[in-house]
Amino acid sequence: MGSHVVGGLLAKGHDVLVVDNLSTGMPSNLPDNVEIVDIDIADDGFVSVAKAFNPNVISHMAAQSSVSVSMSNPCLDARVNILGGLSVCRAAKEAGCEQVLYVNTGGALYGEPEYMPCDEDHPIRPISGYALSKWTSECYFRMMLPDSIPLKVLRLANVFGPRQSPHGESGVISIFARKMLDGDVVQIFGDGEHTRDYVYVGDFVRAHDMAMRHARSLTLNFGTGEGTSVNEVFQQLKSLTRYGESPVYGDARPGDVRHITLDSSKAKRTLGWEPRVGLLEGLEKTVAYMRG
Repeated sequence: MGSHVVGGLLAKGHDVLVVDNLSTGMPSNLPDNVEIVDIDIADDGFVSVAKAFNPNVISHMAAQSSVSVSMSNPCLDARVNILGGLSVCRAAKEAGCEQVLYVNTGGALYGEPEYMPCDEDHPIRPISGYALSKWTSECYFRMMLPDSIPLKVLRLANVFGPRQSPHGESGVISIFARKMLDGDVVQIFGDGEHTRDYVYVGDFVRAHDMAMRHARSLTLNFGTGEGTSVNEVFQQLKSLTRYGESPVYGDARPGDVRHITLDSSKAKRTLGWEPRVGLLEGLEKTVAYMRG
């Protein structure tokens, strides 16, 4: 997501500094003319880096985003997502920036929904360390940032598209597509009937730009409102990649939400945002990128 946002900002003439410890990010995804500092946001030196750049806007997208890692190693998850978030908050205040964008999870934040699609008023009920740490960081931003620095909270559905790493434990579309193109075994955790709301990365970039240009603080969901099962994703990718094998099913992972979709009607009312790229078109673009 970060590299796509950077590309969009540069195209509009902004000066951009990328801060990334490269634990999952790849410099090759970024344009050649962008400055990048290899540092962890939770490290003491991050605040000095941010102040030296003197940003008008800080967009906080760094995260430990694996649900399974958050359950097996909650200390690591908390260090990245909570302590890292506090470091970003401190940097924003000391640098005197004009606004902060915080990219949060909408797919995990609401837990097992009382109703779907979930709007922003749905109870927050994390069932994973990842969701809890991301929610905690959002709460810290609300408490610690002064009113003079608007906070834009973007609660996202499952974002997918070109450049998403296929080598981690999250990002089912990129993982499946890579394995299918390589002729490897595809594993599905659980029965595959759990559903997710998939939103294309280009639509997220538009959401980020619209939120950044909005004058006041806001908290908005960004998704399609439509749920697609993992089994359905497998079948669509199987057709696109001409994969000939069946999936191997394993045990469900603790902390994974069974079903989730997001109501983005508030984003449409507030910003005029709505998704433009459907799932099939997005899958086609993703597979074409991975083939290339």
